[in-house]
Amino acid sequence: FTVSHVVSVEAGLDLLETARAEGRVPGYDLVLTDVSLKGDLSGGDLLDRVRNHFGYAKGELPVLIMTGDDNPANQSALLRAGANDLVHKPIEERLLITKLQFQLRVAQRSRASA
Repeated sequence: FTVSHVVSVEAGLDLLETARAEGRVPGYDLVLTDVSLKGDLSGGDLLDRVRNHFGYAKGELPVLIMTGDDNPANQSALLRAGANDLVHKPIEERLLITKLQFQLRVAQRSRASA
């Protein structure tokens, strides 16, 4: 994997805006975010911006969210808001890689059929 790492939602949104301005839509193959990040916005806010501001569908730009929250209502809310999947903390590396690869394959097929 090639990774572009940022520590805040604002920085992540800047990357997506730059990609769009350069005509690279969506510009990235996948977003992996934690729910809790530095800055004023959360991973849920990032998800909202990806789906609603940028308008990227699940097959166009998958979003995986890492969370330590065991509350099923909160998990369901993230999935209803457009998360492709959740990765529970503590992170099991093999499971994370498997979920990343799966979402990348699904998105690649979705883009190829569009």
